Amino acid sequence: MPPTESLSPELTQAFIQLIVKRTGIIIRESDQTAFEETISQRIKLTGSDSIAAYYRLLAAETYKSQEEWDSLTTEITNTESFFFRDKGQFKLLKNHIFPDLIKRQAQTKTMRICSAGCSTGEEPYSIAMLLYDLIPDIKEWNLTILGVDINSIALEKAREGIYRPWSFRGVDQDIQKRFFRQTNDHYHISDDIKTMVSFQTGNLLDNSSSNPFCHVKDIDLILCRNVFIYFSSTAVKTVLDKFYNALCPLGYLLVGHAELYSQNPDRFWVKMFEESMAYQRPGDTTTQPIASRSSALPQQIPSPTATTEDQLQTLDNSLTGVNLQMQKAALNLLRQLPGETRIAKLGNLTASELIQQYEQALKKID
Repeated sequence: MPPTESLSPELTQAFIQLIVKRTGIIIRESDQTAFEETISQRIKLTGSDSIAAYYRLLAAETYKSQEEWDSLTTEITNTESFFFRDKGQFKLLKNHIFPDLIKRQAQTKTMRICSAGCSTGEEPYSIAMLLYDLIPDIKEWNLTILGVDINSIALEKAREGIYRPWSFRGVDQDIQKRFFRQTNDHYHISDDIKTMVSFQTGNLLDNSSSNPFCHVKDIDLILCRNVFIYFSSTAVKTVLDKFYNALCPLGYLLVGHAELYSQNPDRFWVKMFEESMAYQRPGDTTTQPIASRSSALPQQIPSPTATTEDQLQTLDNSLTGVNLQMQKAALNLLRQLPGETRIAKLGNLTASELIQQYEQALKKID
């Protein structure tokens, strides 16, 4: 960047809006100083003679522009990941979702899974290891496990399948011994698992032919965890529609805890398990959710009313007839939200306030 130019607040916002439009990624206020430094570095590295010239480069629809977007997104995306991240959701996959999918697909022996925002590959490889143990005749199955991410550098590491100890924090050592070969402090994933997974660079907001979701259909399971927290609300809605269209009837979607609390995923069945929540694309008009494994909950937990007594009565009435285990699961999900999070659809109360009220209501009917 020429020494006479500086990135003003207005210019910073112009770049942020361009990034949101192109990728859906939002730059938090706390990250703006680092973001400004990143933009300054990219201007120098591309040889742009001005801030405006670099902006025009990003805004263009050229091969050079796409190359620069590939470089920029590696700087602004979070690649934090590790194997079997979120034990509750992997327990849900092991005990409920995969048994359901394996039973349903037993005749065709075909299953299609996508890990969206897979970063350096730990998630899709974790899925592969889990299925390797769950399906006795796995060699006879036609399994597709696709990892998709906008960060091409992260995907290069994923394809290598070589990890450091940090990727195994909290993981049973038996997993490392069975599925990895150790060389000093590097762990090489076994060929049996590595060959089960493929990776593809993809922008979830892209509508061009390069976007995997423009081609991949009839997916049984999509995982998009810890991705939407970096997306604008508009981008989340757009991607949710793409996921819905990519899923087969009765296909599942898993997202990070509370990542859709500001959305209304009313096209999906919302299914509550003790371990976590899942979203399922409805089947045809004759198909119903599997009541023996989960219960579809209302799209909204009933909003509390004005006074404490009224609140308790409303909650008491709303919870009557609902499986107690499901009630406690809903409360558990609320506990995973930051306490100060306000939920507009629930009277704009904070998660802490809702937890207190629901605990009191549950004590009355427990």
